[in-house]
Parts: sequence; structure tokens; C-alpha cells
Amino acid sequence: MNRFKLYALMMIAVVMGACSDWLNLEPENGITVDDFWQSEQDVHAAVMGCYASLLGGSTHPMAEAVFNWGELRADMVAPYRAISSDYFQINQSEITPDNGLVRWNGAYFTINLCNTVMEKAPGVLDMDAAFSGEKLNQYRGEMLGMRALMYFYLVRTFGEVPLNLVATTSDSRVERQAKASQEELYNQILADLEEAARLIPRSYSSVEENKGRLTWYTIKTIQADVYLWLDKFDEAAEACDAVINSGQFSLVSGVDRDAWFRRLFVDGNSPEGIFEIQFSQERLNPYFNWFSSTGGANYRANVETMEYLFPVNIMALPEDADIRSDGAAYRSSDSYSIWKYLGADRFTAKPSNEATSNWIVYRYADVLLMKAEALANLNKGAQAQELIERVRKRGNAPSDTRVTATDQHSLTTYIVDERAREFAFEGKRWFDLLRNAKRNNYQRQDLITDMVLRSSPPEKLESALSKYQDPRFHYFPIHKDEIEAGFPLLEQNSFYVVSE
Repeated sequence: MNRFKLYALMMIAVVMGACSDWLNLEPENGITVDDFWQSEQDVHAAVMGCYASLLGGSTHPMAEAVFNWGELRADMVAPYRAISSDYFQINQSEITPDNGLVRWNGAYFTINLCNTVMEKAPGVLDMDAAFSGEKLNQYRGEMLGMRALMYFYLVRTFGEVPLNLVATTSDSRVERQAKASQEELYNQILADLEEAARLIPRSYSSVEENKGRLTWYTIKTIQADVYLWLDKFDEAAEACDAVINSGQFSLVSGVDRDAWFRRLFVDGNSPEGIFEIQFSQERLNPYFNWFSSTGGANYRANVETMEYLFPVNIMALPEDADIRSDGAAYRSSDSYSIWKYLGADRFTAKPSNEATSNWIVYRYADVLLMKAEALANLNKGAQAQELIERVRKRGNAPSDTRVTATDQHSLTTYIVDERAREFAFEGKRWFDLLRNAKRNNYQRQDLITDMVLRSSPPEKLESALSKYQDPRFHYFPIHKDEIEAGFPLLEQNSFYVVSE
């Protein structure tokens, strides 16, 4: 976690590649610790390095983690031809601390870059007269927001993790750390977001920057999400309203199904996008090879879950189908491939060298459905229904999947299902299930039980149901390498401790 020296920050400029003009990372060569942090240009390069670190890779696989952590434990993804043993174990509910998918190094890599910028950048004010305090504060706001987002992923995935707010720039700064509690982590996340909201701009100089860098609207969206996890529904609704009432975002029209798919998932950076990880020809996304038969096809859509979310009406015309179903989220004629990251359009796959689809972290539909969730838990069911209907109308959702009840229990199930239809394979399914299931002392454990019934192989069903009854199993173990490095302060999630 804490083994990254400062040179790693600089080397991102060399190894990551630029995604678009605004993400050009300079300077590219000859950087040493001694002659860096001399100018605003250096600070800018370091900030861009933080964004570039989200693109993933073998040493800091954050782009890979946002899919794996949000989808693989849930019921929308199924193993396919080239499935890895790590995912197969998760699918079988046989998660162990040596599973490669429970590594957290990608998130901590980015956290350390953020901490480094916040520690080193203020000193540049004395070295570059053109570097203003206002610009420094903007960069600080971005780094606080990014750090908060990374810890938000970690706390939802692992439950309790070390909280590191200091840059690790040399071996002498490396210290073993114990885990922080969820309360401590959420308090820090909210504090970072609150300060970021005061510092960060509402817009930059281009559409690509507005979608690919954190803005004030991104911070408000993350706040809304965090508040939902803390059951602070008034605050969540208020944060959503800040985005909704801004007039800066809108749902991409679904009238033309092909144009909707291309605009949202192929071209990216649409009017609906709030924050998207920016892939390009220079840096292709990793998802295409995971889902494509030409790449081996690790995963496909879970047929049973697709049939549950998008029931087939044999009496309906093709144009009456939900636009988010076959030909968008998945493609049934292509062995139920996960189509959002494969399709050049609704019918044709793109070649592997055009795997440039962005990873959408947040979009406007998410804000609408998060507010609906908050309202449903505030006993404002009719208002929640109005927001759900806006998303469903754009998606041409048929009446087969409509729920008219406005009580909290019915609306919770409805919203969870609607979020699955809207955000299929966008890294949200497991988090949506867990967040709604755990409220009021796991009053909605049935959401997780139903998930297990749809996704577990028959021979593992009884064992999986038993394990998922234990809330400790709802969080990943800490990888054994991290436990060994942090011994004796870093303790394993107690569910995964083998009794001697």
C-alpha cells in the first residue's frame, strides 16, 4: 500500500500515455525528485498523473477494480470461456485472502498520488510567481475529491481499511498501519468532499475536461452517494438537487436507439456524463478483451438475471422493447456478451483496437435514481415515482416491469431493479444490493438472498446462502500479502480468519 516513491508519480507521464489534449502529461523525460515541483506545469502534470492512474494496469489496476468490485459478487455477470480462477472462486462464494481480485493497490496508488500533490504543491508558490493560490486551491479540491472517491470504493468493498492522509515519498515514510473503522473512513470522506466543494471549479475549458476531471457537480454526486450509504436521506436529496437544478446535465434521448447507444456508450462524454474515466486510442480500456470472444471472453451476462430484469413478451413488437436490454447491456445473439463495451452500435461489434469506451463513474440518470431512493426512504413515494418514471420513459421501459406502489418496501425493490436495468455492468450492482439490504439492521436481506439464488451454481447454493447471511462476508478479505506486510497492526476481516 505505502511502497510508492515519488518517481512513480513522475513516471506516469511516460508509461500511461495521453488520452486527450487536456491530459497531456509533461514533462516526459529526465525527471528526478530534486528538480521536480518547480513550477505550476509540474503541479499540473502531477494532477493529471492522478487521473491517468485511474486507467489501470498491472501495477495499479483501478480501472479493472471498479468493474470487478462492483459486479463480480452480484448476479448480472456469469463466468464464460476464459474465466479466471480468481473470479470462479468469487462466483462459487469461495473467496479467500489469496484471491488476486481482492488487491487494493490500485486505489492506494491513486491515494498516494493525491497525498503527494497536496503535500508538495504548496511549496511551488514560492518558486513560480505565476502560480496563484487560487489555482493551488483548485488542484487541492480535485485531489481531495479523488482521494474521497478512492476511499469510498475501499470502504464499500473491504469495510475497514487503513486511512493514510500522508504522502509516502521515501522508504523512511513507510509505516505499518491498522485499519480505520467505517465511521472514521466515512467521516474523512465527507470532510474531504466538503472542503473539495469549496475549492473545485464548476467547469474547465473543454467538454472532455468537464467530464474527465472532477467538478463541483461530481463532488455533489459523490456526496449524494455517500449520504445514501449513511442513511442520511435529506442530505442525499439536497446534494442531488444541486446537480438537478444546475441545468448542466440531461438524459440522452432514447427516441433514436442507435444514436442513444452511440452517444452514451461509444462516443462518451455526453450531456448525461458527470464523471467518466477517459480511454482513447492511446490507452484502450481493459473491458473489451474481457467480454469479447476474440479476447477469450472471461464474462458474459447472466441469462437468468437478464430474463428477470428484462422479461420477454412474445406478443410485443421489437420497437416496444426496453432500449437498455438486448443490443445495449447485452447481446443475446452473441452468447449474451456484455455489449456496452463491445458494440460500435447496437448490432455491430467494434474491432479490438477501437476499445475506447469510457468507464462512466457517474451520470445524470444516477442522480435521478439516487434522489428517488432518498425520497422513498423519506416516505415521499409519489415524488420518487416521478423520478423513476423519467428514467424509465427515456429507456422505453415496458409496463411489464412497472411497479405502481409507493410504499417504501415496494419502491426499494423497484429502484434496485431499475438501477440494474439502467446501469447494467457499470460497476454498481453489488453496491446497490448491499446498500439497500443492510438498512435497518439488514431488513432487506432478501435482496441479497434473491441475488444468490439467481447467480450461484446449484452445488454451491446452500453454502453461499449460509455465508451471505453473515454481514462480515459482504466485504472482501484483505489480501494476504498486505496482511503480511502490515503485521502485526493490520488485521484480517474476521470472517476469513481460519481457526487453528
